Amino acid sequence: MAEFECTVCGRCCMGMGRYVKVTGVMGPDKYAAIHGISNETFYPVVLKAFRGDFDIDKKKVAMGWCPFLMDADDEGKYYCAVHDTIPEFCRKYKCVSMRFYKSETIAGSLRGRTTLVSDDGALKSLWDNSVMTFPVDDYAAWKENLKKVLSDNGYTVEDYD
Repeated sequence: MAEFECTVCGRCCMGMGRYVKVTGVMGPDKYAAIHGISNETFYPVVLKAFRGDFDIDKKKVAMGWCPFLMDADDEGKYYCAVHDTIPEFCRKYKCVSMRFYKSETIAGSLRGRTTLVSDDGALKSLWDNSVMTFPVDDYAAWKENLKKVLSDNGYTVEDYD
């Protein structure tokens, strides 16, 4: 089983604004906040790399975004301004449970239990015609079938569960 690695796409944090709320300012670049899903109180500190660019009072937060998510950099990557002091919920969060590769390039991912996210037409076809025809009631067996079907067709599977 591979270790999950974040691709810094920011999608997970783009919906967390409904749950991450700043409840107070503790000092320069230090805050009190709560994560509404886990009910965790945490004390985020803005990383040095973002201190010149981050001001909670002046930051225009896009609808639904976590208030600590920075705008995309020049490479389209989204960073958390307080990553070293995030709550446990964020630390443990995995946006996908599997990734599928073709020739070392990400071809797709598994979200939730059976949702394929991919632009790869061949992978979508395999998914519809071979993977999703296998019964899902025994999830462990379904996952083993998924891995076999994809590997037999030249895909590499990373499982993060």
